[in-house]
Amino acid sequence: MFVIRVLATAALATLSLGSAQAQPAAPVQVINLASYSFSPAPIVLHAGIPVTLQFVNRAGKGHDFTAKLFFRSARILAGSVEGGEIELRPGQTANVTLIPAAGRYNVRCSHAFHNMLGMHTTILVQ
Repeated sequence: MFVIRVLATAALATLSLGSAQAQPAAPVQVINLASYSFSPAPIVLHAGIPVTLQFVNRAGKGHDFTAKLFFRSARILAGSVEGGEIELRPGQTANVTLIPAAGRYNVRCSHAFHNMLGMHTTILVQ
């Protein structure tokens, strides 16, 4: 009887440990960078809910996604954000998983003249 109790307790502990470690993946929000535009526009996210932002440069030239205040306000869980921007070569994809903070944030491409040519949008975190 003692052996059965020990085995049952070990089995339950293993099940509990497995479920505590298994967390659902954050939903993915694709953000497309094209020559002089971002889409979707605006970018709408939910405050306090983890999301993976997948940045896809669909252009034949480099672009960046610069949103310093947004990234500073968010809790970054995975991925790299240097100085509040994501730099992408032509055709490159990058992922950043984060928990956004409520607010309205400006986004732009900081490459010469790209912002002036219309490469800017807003992130709305509700």
